[in-house]
Amino acid sequence: MSVKTISATLMLAFSVFLLITACKKNNSPSSSTASNPSAVNLSANGAVSDNAFDDAFGIALQTGNDNGLNSLMQLKSGKADLSANGAGLGGPYYCASVSVSGSTFPVTVNVDFGTGCKSADSVTRSGSITYVFSGKLSVPGTVISATFNNYVVNGYKLAGTYSITNTSTTSISLTTAVKNGSIIYPNDTSYSFAGSKTVTLASGNITIPSSLVFNLTGGYGIGSSYGDTLTATVTTPLVHPASCKHVVSGIVSFKYTKGSASLNGTLDYGNGTCDSTALITIGNYSKTVILP
Repeated sequence: MSVKTISATLMLAFSVFLLITACKKNNSPSSSTASNPSAVNLSANGAVSDNAFDDAFGIALQTGNDNGLNSLMQLKSGKADLSANGAGLGGPYYCASVSVSGSTFPVTVNVDFGTGCKSADSVTRSGSITYVFSGKLSVPGTVISATFNNYVVNGYKLAGTYSITNTSTTSISLTTAVKNGSIIYPNDTSYSFAGSKTVTLASGNITIPSSLVFNLTGGYGIGSSYGDTLTATVTTPLVHPASCKHVVSGIVSFKYTKGSASLNGTLDYGNGTCDSTALITIGNYSKTVILP
């Protein structure tokens, strides 16, 4: 199949990747010096933050798959009902009101969750995200830029510059980027966040979504108000089959820094078994974490 004719089924299947889970969070303040527990804590919060920004990726895929965007563009302007009985875009994200501006590219789409609503995927969202599509999502080179407008997902408030680019060449891939990002946790703890990652279809039959397997590469950086920072890089591609709600293998390497001290570590997702555990290792220290 040519990458120029990616089906709507495949683009929606990419949203399965959002089921990648993070370590359980712990928002207690970091100690004044670098320590293993502090490094584990910030590593976990980095993964949680990364997943929170992934929510904007899934909404863009649900809104901007070619069939759905065509339906919105036919409106030229105004609002669409995105329930299962509405514009044909029914999906887990739509307790939202969606408005569109324009019938030719670039097209602006605003997804508004109002003062808060819980969608079919059991996620509570409020505020809105405005997307600008430079072209069809299925076309290589298309860029989708997003602006967060008081947007909160499950209690996490997001800000920053967010984009999705179709980077497909010989294989199908989408690359996301967060610049100058920030995230405020439900307990009002705030973090700075930035990163970029690429999701690639590794194998499977697009007519059988459960057969699809995705690879992830890239990394991110996070900093807390307590002065510690962490940079994380996928050093062995993360493998996420659609048939499992977890990443089943792959390694993320990270560097935790507090003041003049630093610690290096890894987060190992395992050997391919579909389970909810991963292993954080820092020198001779290791801790198994349970993925929610």
